[in-house]
Amino acid sequence: MAQKKYITLLCILIIAFLASGVQALSITAGPDHIEEGGQITVTIQGLEDGSSFSMHIGADIVPEENQEFAFSSNNLNMPFTLSDTTVIVQAEPIIWTNFRYQQDSDSPIKSLGFGSDDHPVRDGVINDEESFGLINGGSEIAMLEITGKALPEASLVSISLELNGVKSGVDDSSISYTINNMDQGTATIIVSVDGTEALHKKIEVGEAIPTTVPTAVPTQSSSGGDDVEYSANPTATPDTAAQDTEITASSIDGYAALNALTETMSGAEAEDIVIMKNSHPKDIPDEWELVYGAYVLSPASLRFSEPADFSITGDEGLETNARFIAEYKNGEWTILPTELKGNTLVAKISESGTYALMTFENTESVPETTAPLQTPVDTDGSASPEPSIPTPTASGLPLYAGIFTALGALFVVQRLVK
Repeated sequence: MAQKKYITLLCILIIAFLASGVQALSITAGPDHIEEGGQITVTIQGLEDGSSFSMHIGADIVPEENQEFAFSSNNLNMPFTLSDTTVIVQAEPIIWTNFRYQQDSDSPIKSLGFGSDDHPVRDGVINDEESFGLINGGSEIAMLEITGKALPEASLVSISLELNGVKSGVDDSSISYTINNMDQGTATIIVSVDGTEALHKKIEVGEAIPTTVPTAVPTQSSSGGDDVEYSANPTATPDTAAQDTEITASSIDGYAALNALTETMSGAEAEDIVIMKNSHPKDIPDEWELVYGAYVLSPASLRFSEPADFSITGDEGLETNARFIAEYKNGEWTILPTELKGNTLVAKISESGTYALMTFENTESVPETTAPLQTPVDTDGSASPEPSIPTPTASGLPLYAGIFTALGALFVVQRLVK
């Protein structure tokens, strides 16, 4: 009889251990500082199958004396499988650039050129998106390389690479890659899972770069009731007056942009703001359609004391179809009041988050419960309501399950020993 009691106790304790050991999503990266050619490792735990996985690799590079620059991320191992994978690249402010990549060691090296000394790229910015299809777990992206020439007045060149796909395979793993051809600068790693930021980390490469004035453009105003024209890739101008400046950031595919007054921003520095693309957003209502990828505004700590403008450049259907910007929070999409300005839809936001350009499957029949579409937003300058604290990426459910199971085990033990 005593043996049966001990076996029962052992089984209960094992169940309690397994329940408490279920891990929530956790993503970390390191080290904090590397030299040229050094390796960065992203450690991932609890990444479930079917998750929409997006990883941003950014770099701020000090160009050489001749204004030429180079950056490469090599030998990027993929411990899990990514399907429907895309890689997006951006470089600015530049005259010209070349993008070379090799999907794996057995694939040919592909090279794409943008601009030249005689024909500089438009607005000093290039954006390009390449399809990588299926990347099998255990494979390696052999090379992602960007070289080029910066504008004469540029003291820093901003490089961005984004990897998007749907994950399957091992839940716990690590992604490692090297940073080459970069003697001095800062590398940024951002990871979002299902549209929620899971990591935002900066790593120094070589010597620390000098502190620069944040990119800003003069506050835009309209006269006579005319709409302000928004640009997905505005040209930056020097910061001339801190009380009359507007911080601008754009997604690397050029479609989404943020405009905010400098003095209204908190929780992040201007140079830390990144708009990532999430090519595979989840939980879209059945009666809605995604026009194109959702956008994750990072870092998660970013707040605005007065509403900021989040804009998405649309297509030819803006004026004839029901287009609107929606926000993703706590597993649900919500329509935001959206205003049409030129070829851009604009919504007011008060915090970082995930936003997307949506439409209805049947634009002739709009549900009565939805918010008005393309209506003017408030312009009285009143402060927005206190923003809510975003739901943490890590869930406490596994921990509570383990605790309650353990308490149950103790209760049963007491009954058995009586």
